[in-house]
Amino acid sequence: MKKDGIEKIKWFKVAKTDAIPIQEGRRVYFKGQEFALFNLGNCEFSVLDGRCPHKQGPLADGILAGKAVFCPLHNWKISLKTGCAMTYGPGQVKVYPTKVAGKDVYVAFNDGLLCEPEERVPVIVTEEEDDMKVANQ
Repeated sequence: MKKDGIEKIKWFKVAKTDAIPIQEGRRVYFKGQEFALFNLGNCEFSVLDGRCPHKQGPLADGILAGKAVFCPLHNWKISLKTGCAMTYGPGQVKVYPTKVAGKDVYVAFNDGLLCEPEERVPVIVTEEEDDMKVANQ
């Protein structure tokens, strides 16, 4: 939406700040698309596309670790800052601007971005773990 030649951000209220426990995620839907909303604590929230770029695992069900979420299907680590896969393989989801006003969490769904990838963390996989990972795919 533009007004006077300036791009305006359109914010959508998605949750109450106390509706999501700290270090947990919840699914949020906007125009039929699924997103993952995470409460990082200290009134900080993060929103990503709802599905892992690997095998479409539900990111909202993942485990948070710092500024990343681990997909519950195959343990891919996704940065909450960039949306990039940090382990295993290439992949990325969009990250959306969030803000807190009073006790409400807002998201600018129309302003989601694919960011520059962070440096990937190498993962050492033993032969047994590799066999197990393949069996679970």
